[in-house]
Amino acid sequence: MTSNENIDQDAPLAVGKYRIDGVIGRGAVGVVYKGFDPDICRPVAVKSLRREVLEAVEDQPSLLARFASEARSAGRCQHPNIVTVFDYVEQDEQPFIIMEFVEAGTLEKVTRSGTLLPLAQVGEVMAQLLSALGHAHEKGVIHRDVKPANILCPAATSIKVTDFGVARFQNLGLTQNGGGGAIGTPNYMSPEQFLGREVDGRSDLFAVGIILFQLLTGTKPFPANDIPGLMHKLLNESPAPLRQLRPELPPALDGLMERALARNPTDRYQDAEEFITAIERALQRTPTAPAERVDLTRLPGRTSSDTAETSQSELSRTMAEKLAPQTLDALEGTLARAIGPIARVVLDRESRNATDPESLIAALTSQIPEESEAERFRKEADDWLRQDRGVAGAQLGAAVSPAETQRATELLMPILGPLAKVIAQREAATAIGVDDYYEHLARKISNPTEQEQFLAEYRKTIRKSDN
Repeated sequence: MTSNENIDQDAPLAVGKYRIDGVIGRGAVGVVYKGFDPDICRPVAVKSLRREVLEAVEDQPSLLARFASEARSAGRCQHPNIVTVFDYVEQDEQPFIIMEFVEAGTLEKVTRSGTLLPLAQVGEVMAQLLSALGHAHEKGVIHRDVKPANILCPAATSIKVTDFGVARFQNLGLTQNGGGGAIGTPNYMSPEQFLGREVDGRSDLFAVGIILFQLLTGTKPFPANDIPGLMHKLLNESPAPLRQLRPELPPALDGLMERALARNPTDRYQDAEEFITAIERALQRTPTAPAERVDLTRLPGRTSSDTAETSQSELSRTMAEKLAPQTLDALEGTLARAIGPIARVVLDRESRNATDPESLIAALTSQIPEESEAERFRKEADDWLRQDRGVAGAQLGAAVSPAETQRATELLMPILGPLAKVIAQREAATAIGVDDYYEHLARKISNPTEQEQFLAEYRKTIRKSDN
C-alpha cells in the first residue's frame, strides 16, 4: 500500500476503532483508505467495496458473508512475503478489511520501466513470490489476480503480495446468474479464467509465469491491444522463445517457460515448490555478481506519454472505446425505458469514465430510482455486455471441431444417454484443447470403471489417427 492520499467526502471518519485519514487508491470496485489503529499506534490500510458497487448487488447479505469468509481466509496467511490481514469489520452494511500498511511502490514499476533485473535477483523475486503463493495455496487460499500491481516492493530486494482473495469480487456485475465468470486482470489471466472455469493454484502459477517472462525479457508473452486479440493469442499461440528475445539467457529457461505457460493446467508446474525448484536449477549455472542488485524502491518513473501508451497495452481503454456501436445503442435503448431521453447523455458520460463492464453497469443502474426497473436494466445490460466481443473476448475457434464434438457424443451416448449431446457441446465451448476436452468430459461420468473405459476409447482413436 502506498501513501498517495487524497480527500474523499464519502470516506467514513472511522471504521470500528480504526480512524480513517484519507484515500490511498481506488479500483474498479474497491477503495483503499489509510487508517490508524489507536490501540497499537500504527497505520493500517483499510480496503472495502465502493458503495455504488455494493448497492448494485442484489444479494448483499450473501456478498457480505463471502467477503468476510475471504477476509478470514486471507487472515490465515501468515508469511513474510504476504501483506498481513489484521481484522474484518462490517459497518453500515459495508465490509472493511483491515490490513498491514506497507509504504511501497509495486513491481509494476519494474515491468513498466522495462528494467531488466540481474538473473540472480529475478530468481530471488520469483522465490519470494512463489513461496508466498505456495503458503496461501496450502491454506486453501487462491489469489486469482496475481499481477505486478499486487506485488509491493517495500525494500531494495524484497516483495510482499497483497489482495489475497479480494479478486473474487472483481466481477460482481457479471457473475450473478451463475457460470463462474472470468475474474482477474486480462494480461495475467490463465486460459481457464478466460473461459470462466473454476480455478486452483495452477492459475496463480500461470500468472507468475507471465511475470517471469516480463522480468526476463521486458515484454509480455502475449502482447495484444484488445481482449479478443489477447484471448486468441492466449488460447491459440505460443510465446516467442526467451532466447529469441535475449540470446544470452540460459537454455534451460526456454523449457521452463514453456511449461509455466502451458495452456492446459495439467501440463504446468503443479505447485509453487516445483516451480521454485525448476527456476533454481535453470539459474544455478548462470554466472552472477553476488552483490549486483537493483534497488526496487528507486526505479525511475514513467513519463505521461509512456503511461498513455501503457494504458492501451494494459487493456485499460474506456467502455466507450471497447464496446461495439450496436451494444452501446442497445444499452441506450434499455436505459431509456427507465429514465427517458436523458439516457443518451448518461450513457455517453459513464461509458467514457468506466474501464470495465462492472463499474459501467453499477454507474448506469445508480441512475434508475425505481428498484424493479433498476433490476430489469441490470439483467438486460448484463446480457448485452456478455454478447459484445470487446467484453466477452474471442472464441476458441477450432480447438474442438464439430467433428470432435460429434465423436465425443458418440462415445458418451452409451454411458450418459440423451444427455451426451448436451454435455459434449457445453464442454466444447470452454475447452482449451482436445485432451483437456476429454478430461473434462470424463469428470461427468460418475462410475470410475465407465470413466476409464471412456478415456481408453478416446486414446484408442488418437492412436489410430496418429497412424
